[in-house]
Amino acid sequence: MTTPRWATRISTPTQPPEAVPADPLLSGPEEPPAPRRRLSRLSLAGLAISVVCVAGVVWWALHQEPPHFPDTPAKWGALAAALVLYALATLVRGHRWKSLLAAEGGNPGATDAHGLNVVGYTGNNLLPARAGDAVRVFLMAPRAAMSKKAVLGTLLAERLLDIAVIVTLFVVVGYFLLGEVGAGSLEWIVLATVVVAIGGTVGVVLVRRNERLHHVAAPILSSTLQLRGRHGLALLGFTAAVWLLEAAVWMSVGAAAGFDMNPIEGCYLVALASVFALIPSGPGYAGTQDAAAITGILALGGTHSQAVTYLILLRFVIVVPITLVGLGLLVGRYGGLGRLRATR
Repeated sequence: MTTPRWATRISTPTQPPEAVPADPLLSGPEEPPAPRRRLSRLSLAGLAISVVCVAGVVWWALHQEPPHFPDTPAKWGALAAALVLYALATLVRGHRWKSLLAAEGGNPGATDAHGLNVVGYTGNNLLPARAGDAVRVFLMAPRAAMSKKAVLGTLLAERLLDIAVIVTLFVVVGYFLLGEVGAGSLEWIVLATVVVAIGGTVGVVLVRRNERLHHVAAPILSSTLQLRGRHGLALLGFTAAVWLLEAAVWMSVGAAAGFDMNPIEGCYLVALASVFALIPSGPGYAGTQDAAAITGILALGGTHSQAVTYLILLRFVIVVPITLVGLGLLVGRYGGLGRLRATR
């Protein structure tokens, strides 16, 4: 006997619907995770040099007499003057950068030119491979309506202007100080001058002979090639003013440390430390600039205790305030690191 269809109740278990695979044509290919950027060999070498130099400076300082910090109104006043002078030098640097950007057809605001200049110093003091310069490029390009290569070219022009003035100070002032600091300094003067001259000559020859390299480098070199006539002289004047103010900063720090310097000695010391800073190093020129400052103070007749005191006060003046201000600007005005990642 056949069972009626209505008498049989067939129960089927409820199963979740199968997932429909996404159409690769609609969803697009899956993006691979962004590769982690590694430090270049030059950056790693700079970090290694800084570690060795800092270790040597610390070891040396621990075996000297303890430092003597400012304990009189005059010394505290000299330290305050150093802070003010460094702020003025930073303002002049910002104005110089604004002039370079404007000469390239950019329209940077004065606030951004000065603000990002400070932010760049903060990045260089905290990050390796002069990452502060990259921060300046990425944040300034959209604000000045310029390409990143053009902004990078203004930073190259800044460096060349600085090197020209530093080497000149080192050669000229060192010549007048040879009787005081010893004839061995002449070797450093000649070496620095030859290295800079050879590097510049090789760079120009390579760019001119390689058409592809010339095409790529043209936007970057544009700012440097415009350093002629009144524009170049004006910027050279700004650069000279920057380094004279820097020398005044180092002199004021010397007064705060109990080691008075005349203007020639101050210019020589800042030029010597700046030439040492050209050596690849870690954040804030750690180690190389410190070793140069100590060497210069001792060569000029300072005691070991004065050299240690000078180094500590100098590091405070040229690193701490500008780093704190730059961090505040980066977070408060430029959106922090998140905004920087979005810009990149």
